[in-house]
Amino acid sequence: MERDYDVIVIGSGAAGLSAAVAAADAGASVLVVEGDTRVGGSSRLSGGHFYAAGTSAQEEAGITGDTADAMFEHYMTLNQWLVDPAVVRRYCDLSAPTFEWLRNLGVVFRKENVYPSGVGSTPRGHPPEGGGEEVVNVLDGLRSHKGVDLVLDSRVTGLLQDADGRVRGISIGQDTASCASVILATGGFGANPEMIEKYYPQAAASGDWGWYIGTDGAQGDGINLGESVGATIAGHDRGLLLVTPGFSRDLEVLLPGWLILVNKQGRRFANEAAPYTVLGGLIQREGGSAWAVFDEDARRLAKPNPSSQAYWVDDVLKRKADEGRICRADALDSLAEMMDVDAVGLAGTVHRYNADVQAGTDTAFLKTQGMRTITKPPFYGVEVKPAIVCWTGTGLRIDAECRVLGRDEKPIPGLFAAGETVGNLHGDRYIGGGGSFGPCIVFGKLAGENAATHSAGLND
Repeated sequence: MERDYDVIVIGSGAAGLSAAVAAADAGASVLVVEGDTRVGGSSRLSGGHFYAAGTSAQEEAGITGDTADAMFEHYMTLNQWLVDPAVVRRYCDLSAPTFEWLRNLGVVFRKENVYPSGVGSTPRGHPPEGGGEEVVNVLDGLRSHKGVDLVLDSRVTGLLQDADGRVRGISIGQDTASCASVILATGGFGANPEMIEKYYPQAAASGDWGWYIGTDGAQGDGINLGESVGATIAGHDRGLLLVTPGFSRDLEVLLPGWLILVNKQGRRFANEAAPYTVLGGLIQREGGSAWAVFDEDARRLAKPNPSSQAYWVDDVLKRKADEGRICRADALDSLAEMMDVDAVGLAGTVHRYNADVQAGTDTAFLKTQGMRTITKPPFYGVEVKPAIVCWTGTGLRIDAECRVLGRDEKPIPGLFAAGETVGNLHGDRYIGGGGSFGPCIVFGKLAGENAATHSAGLND
């Protein structure tokens, strides 16, 4: 049977472009279809960090002995095994080989930049020179060089199936294109409020505070297309929410060390310097919001620095307090009343914290950086929430070969998925910087290879 292409890839972010290049390398004829007017999607906006174990960059940096086994154990323990082990295992095993593939293609990863990203002390974060945009540019250049066709500004509206359920092509309105394999790499649904409400209620609960850092094209097309042919969905209410005071739509992932976070009881409940990958979850356990408390000296000395440019600076804090957006009071009990937290608890918390600062040891949560006493009135309270949607975790359920699984637990013939479209890789806690971009490359490449193999088998 004559087909237009062997493989059609829907989406041109890191996952889609990796899939297209890998499929072309395997000898397949490939078409990439992108709904936006340029390639890259949200990948172009990201830092492009790659979370991997046992890489050449680690070895060059003197980081030896890291393995896929250690990465797998850490990943599964962090997420209490509430993810699909086979899919996680595949990512861990392929992380280093795929990293080397990307490095050999021309993406620059410097040894001095390898760092301990997210939760854990082992340096597995690999930031590329030029960020995600450079990764997209390198992959897209290779796509063009290898003769992979590209159609922009074309949103796929349906998948075509044979009578036996085999996916055999796509439709864009009244237009169709036939193929042997389709790869869904459409990204997440962070820009789709209805899907946020349905699949990510934690994010929806933040209301007007919430916003998405990716592109407007992240509408969840992969979920809709997959469900239309019987795919199963996994990863409900998962993703990554970053903490914000809601002043503006600026992205800051860390809180300054000079404030404390308190709950409704006026008690601290976390190390304020906890990794961004877990801090949002800690606040969620307190009802979805908390209060950042500090004094006038801390506010006055809060100057811009590389990790705090938008929210936590003296003039912004003063202006927001003048506007009534920040609680400000001359006494802690008055501040507690304004914040609707327990005054006795807050007073005790601040007293203990001040004593710890004077002694040089945080006896409660072991914070080590930026600690300041809270003694100089007026005192301030800023409500913070995990509300910035970094990426969404609900998506299609795949097996370890990137084949999309149907409700009967069998792979849907001819249908593969990779990247943020996948829903059974990420758990309740994000592994760390590069833990979403890395799988885009790993599973994008694997999906491309397997889709090409599937197509070749049908052509034999």
